[in-house]
Amino acid sequence: FMPESIESNKKKGPKHWAMFCLRWGIAIAGVWYVVAHMSLRDQARVILNHSTNRPQQVSLEKTVGENAAEYPVVDPDTGKTIEVPRQDVVNEPDQKTVLLSGHSEKSQLLGLDLLGDLDHHATASRLLVANSPTAAARWVPASDAPTYAVKIPHPRDQIGVDSMVRRARPSLLWAAIFVFPITFLVTSYRWNELLKALDIHIGQSRTFVLNMVGAFYNTFMPGSTGGDLLKAYYASKQTNHRARAVMSVIVDRVVGLLALIFVGGVTAGLQWEIPACRKVAVAALAVCGCVLVGLLVFYNPTLHRVSGLDFILKRLPMQKHVQPAVQALHMYGKRPMLGLWSLIVSLPVHAAVITSAMFSGMAFGLPLKWMYYWVAVPVIVLAGAIPISPQGAGVMEAFAVLLTRRQGVTVSQAFALTMSIRIVQILWNLTGGIFVLRGGYHAPTESQKKELETDEDEEPQPVAA
Repeated sequence: FMPESIESNKKKGPKHWAMFCLRWGIAIAGVWYVVAHMSLRDQARVILNHSTNRPQQVSLEKTVGENAAEYPVVDPDTGKTIEVPRQDVVNEPDQKTVLLSGHSEKSQLLGLDLLGDLDHHATASRLLVANSPTAAARWVPASDAPTYAVKIPHPRDQIGVDSMVRRARPSLLWAAIFVFPITFLVTSYRWNELLKALDIHIGQSRTFVLNMVGAFYNTFMPGSTGGDLLKAYYASKQTNHRARAVMSVIVDRVVGLLALIFVGGVTAGLQWEIPACRKVAVAALAVCGCVLVGLLVFYNPTLHRVSGLDFILKRLPMQKHVQPAVQALHMYGKRPMLGLWSLIVSLPVHAAVITSAMFSGMAFGLPLKWMYYWVAVPVIVLAGAIPISPQGAGVMEAFAVLLTRRQGVTVSQAFALTMSIRIVQILWNLTGGIFVLRGGYHAPTESQKKELETDEDEEPQPVAA
């Protein structure tokens, strides 16, 4: 395929290279942001200058407990280790300002002195406040801010990458790895049923092989959906109806994403008191509502006619793709319970993915409640499914930081969570390489991709076993 590959590269125009730069630009920007805010060593907010009383972020020589009498701080000026008493090491505040009694304007909140178990009902005994960005800070009793209550207790010792890795629990990491394979079994079964509904019968074993081959190529293609093109190509080689095979892959992917949105939306609704959960629940409800309306308009004859959808569909460009796709959707419409079944059978898939991520988070000591993983992980995985950067690099990290920082998770810990999700998936995706080597499956060339644009009545071409 070398000559054709060279020729296709010559044909790549400005649009292709613009998309290439956009994808890698997003990946590099996202990864740079995470790396710039990560730290190998543990960090702490320490008051070193008592004339201003303002805390600054410094590194710790080693990990210490929340109630340690002294903290081994690396002096940013000399690089030497100094022991700083606990009263000069502050907890990071969970908001920027606070209203003090007898004041009409809010003061800056620079730090807290927390008491009690940080995991359960931590309270502030003192608040470190300042009247302006340049004024000296001062400690005031928590009673001076009667409307303030600690929502997210941050520890004094903010764990760095080195401590997190050294303290990781291997048993939970192994559990995160071995709970994942159920996803391939269930998704293969789901896709095979969707194929049969379109009168494409390639068998459960062949469906499983193609699913694994697609997963293998997902490791190297932009986003986490690149292997779908390869699945569609090889499935189309098994049938006269190539367009139907392509639609089966698209519908399979959409069903999986909708089920993930449903899981995240429901669990977010159960945690409505958390602002981030409210946003996720509303967004999930909006997406599901739009899909439901779209299905009603498409399948209900009256709504279909009144909305003018048929008029629009017939005037869309690329009719040779549109009409077979519409035909395939009508075939699915004859089996409405198949859609509901596909959504239900997808739940164990997402449960396995979320549980795997939760085990990884627990192994690395992330301060997240188990139920919050069922909101954060679906959003992170959905972000990774957007095919705009290799393996969702930068995109997943950005969403992980946004969703977890208000829960006391550091950037380093958010990065560990996303890398765990990605690495576990990649490890199992690579097992699909066994079938690639055995069966001779390769990424389709440009001319082979064009075969998907036809739907000729010809005998199915055999594929290497």
